[in-house]
Amino acid sequence: MTHSFKFSDFINRLSDKGLLTGVDGSADVPVSFITADSKKAVPGTLFICKGNHFKPEYLDDAVSRGAVCCVSETRYGGAVPCATVSDVRAALAEISDLYYGTPCSRLDVIGVTGTKGKTTVIHYIKALLDRYAEKTGDKPCGLISTVETFDGAVTEESVNSTPESIDLQRILCACADNGLRRVACEVSSQALKYHRVRGVRFSTGVFTNIGEDHISPVEHPDFEDYFSSKLKLFSQCDRAVVFAGCDHYDRVAEAASACRAVVTFGDTPDCDVYVSDIRKENGATVFRMRTPSFDGEFRLAIAGFFNVYNAAAAVAAVLDTGIDGQTVREVLEKTTVSGRMETYDNEEKTVTAIVDYAHNAMSFETIFSFVMKEYPGRRIVSVFGSVGNKAEVRRYALGKIAGKYSDFVYITSEHPDYESPYAIAEQIAAGVREGKAGYTVIPDREEAVETAVREAPDNTVVLILGVGDETTQRINGVLYERRSDSECALHALKERSKVTV
Repeated sequence: MTHSFKFSDFINRLSDKGLLTGVDGSADVPVSFITADSKKAVPGTLFICKGNHFKPEYLDDAVSRGAVCCVSETRYGGAVPCATVSDVRAALAEISDLYYGTPCSRLDVIGVTGTKGKTTVIHYIKALLDRYAEKTGDKPCGLISTVETFDGAVTEESVNSTPESIDLQRILCACADNGLRRVACEVSSQALKYHRVRGVRFSTGVFTNIGEDHISPVEHPDFEDYFSSKLKLFSQCDRAVVFAGCDHYDRVAEAASACRAVVTFGDTPDCDVYVSDIRKENGATVFRMRTPSFDGEFRLAIAGFFNVYNAAAAVAAVLDTGIDGQTVREVLEKTTVSGRMETYDNEEKTVTAIVDYAHNAMSFETIFSFVMKEYPGRRIVSVFGSVGNKAEVRRYALGKIAGKYSDFVYITSEHPDYESPYAIAEQIAAGVREGKAGYTVIPDREEAVETAVREAPDNTVVLILGVGDETTQRINGVLYERRSDSECALHALKERSKVTV
């Protein structure tokens, strides 16, 4: 895709959207590239001065590399023409949408938000649409998730659940250029609050659930801010999919009513997608599902009764494509999600390691309840940390839940970033001490996982939580490579005995 603009094109867009507060210098400068990263600037670049820690020298660096104009909340005099705006994040979204040609106009974008389950739902949606596409001769579904992105040609590991607007629009543009018709996209509360998805029109918006999370000075100051940010998704949707058993359902339903159509899923008979008779049968999760299009019995390849609702959400999201019950059955029987409920046993079946992305209070309560029900009488050992520089309220809550249900807790690192892992661990430990569990702190995550699995007594389930299949650790702003939790767990199980998966 060739991009040829003048600075005035972007200035006019910002003015039309009520974001422009002033212009210094010529608006006739040709623009051939946009970026908010000074190191990526090239000749002809429009540079967006964005970031909580932005410094004027970043602009100087961009100009030295060829930037010819800039957009900023602060007036920087002299070097290049500058448009000042009231909100640089919103401006970045508008600039990106214009530069990449409003790609969502060429796509059906399905957005999924919620406190837990987003990634599993997104991957179910992609699996369903991909299988249906195989049968109908269509292209596969694009993907933007916590785990990875897929634009029809390239699969890349993700950095954020929802990319910054400039990256999001670039990925959507690539999806459209590669001939894809549908894209499944995780939509985080941060993406909604800070305009990452501004300008994106979702054909369908899925709301899985709501619970207290991401409360911190740098994310959401309180639950109301978090909840209201989530609800913004419906203002950008044509069709809403809502969990009928969601906490604060009345408020969610009210927000969803702004959409052209509302589809509900859950375990009450009046739901559009109704699940019932959930049970375990020969090691598999079996349930009945009734939709306006089909009715029957289905099986899940992924463990956990709670994943029945994630599957139902995905089915509700794709029903309007005309997908049939047999295709749904084939997909649900085979689909697994990397880093979600990955279960490993030693040969003697005396120790079970479960790797899961659970990282907030809702998901912790759910997974501990699952283990107590599915593995009655077993000891529970848990291994987890909490992310640095945000979600501070989460730390005590995770510790308290783990301390209540675990027999022993290994507190470790989970992207400590600029914070001390020991300081984070102490906040978690304060919660653990409220319960019955003993605990230790091992900051090195690989060591913590291997120690927990290797030293677990027989008849133990080891829950390894927080990062799923991630293979990096963010420390002081730098991503370092590491072995995944699954790799570490398998290595430790092999040390005990020959492993079977």
